[in-house]
Amino acid sequence: MYHISNDKRAYQSSEMIYEALKHLMAKAPFSDINVTDLVHEAKIGRSTFYRLFDAIEDVLHYKADEAYALCAQNMKRILLDKNNRALTRSFFLPFFRYWYYNFEIIELLIHAKKEDILKQSFKKMVDDLCLEYPEVEVKHYNYFIEIRAAVSIAILSEWVKTNRQLSPEELFEIFKMQLTVDEVLLKNLPI
Repeated sequence: MYHISNDKRAYQSSEMIYEALKHLMAKAPFSDINVTDLVHEAKIGRSTFYRLFDAIEDVLHYKADEAYALCAQNMKRILLDKNNRALTRSFFLPFFRYWYYNFEIIELLIHAKKEDILKQSFKKMVDDLCLEYPEVEVKHYNYFIEIRAAVSIAILSEWVKTNRQLSPEELFEIFKMQLTVDEVLLKNLPI
């Protein structure tokens, strides 16, 4: 778990730790990095690290939660903008567009094999959005969130593995195609 207070010093220290972790992950697998290496690289004391984080994994969790919260703000801004409504009638297009430009934490988590953090942060983002809009009822919410999390993580993982060669719009078209693939397959089956 992370414990980042709203004071400037805690935020600066957490950023120094994150930057040090990124630097270490560029040189070694995540599983080989320990707290001693991290605090040495960040040029901070062990007590500072443990005041902010319980474990190294929590640094990634903190940054993922932060990035997903920013993603939610961006999506709300786009989806609620009357000028964009005709263009954007989906959760996923603004989602893909956000991550196209803010992929660093996704890339780190996938390389560290920490997709579970992606799922937790995604679920937290959607839960927070649902709290903001209690009038929107989602039937079978548990299934809804599991399906959306699995799909988004699978797509983002493949996108990172292919060095983001496709645009957000191309990803969205692939996603939409998947929604109609049963129709196409069943239409072409010799029954």
